[in-house]
Amino acid sequence: MTKGESKMADSLVENNVPRELWLYPDRGMMKWMGWLLSDHSAYLEEAAKSEKPQQPLSEMTFADINETLQTAWEQSQSVAVQLSALYNDQYLPLIEGAVVGLVDGQVYLQPKSGRPRMLAVADIRHVEPLDTTKWWDQ
Repeated sequence: MTKGESKMADSLVENNVPRELWLYPDRGMMKWMGWLLSDHSAYLEEAAKSEKPQQPLSEMTFADINETLQTAWEQSQSVAVQLSALYNDQYLPLIEGAVVGLVDGQVYLQPKSGRPRMLAVADIRHVEPLDTTKWWDQ
């Protein structure tokens, strides 16, 4: 055996301890199942929420929408926006985010996660400020 083969043979030696000598009973991947299940449940809950038909909110005038967006932008507030567009005769889910820009009939919303979204003010059916009061302030 050459010197290189000797080092390789030493690194391949495994130290398999018999199960009865383990310090604690390892259940293998079973310990991860609760974590996987909770993440999967949270994902399914969010997906169900986004697929739920959105109730139509009262239609606002262009002036009211523009005023609400302007106020939200000036006060760094988050808003919920319902678009006029329909999909399968139902309104799309509300778009929530902080108003980070309002220029030339376009509003820029920054959602909690992801990239900013640009919406045409003319495509908005209803907009309302979100209550961002923290639970500890109540």
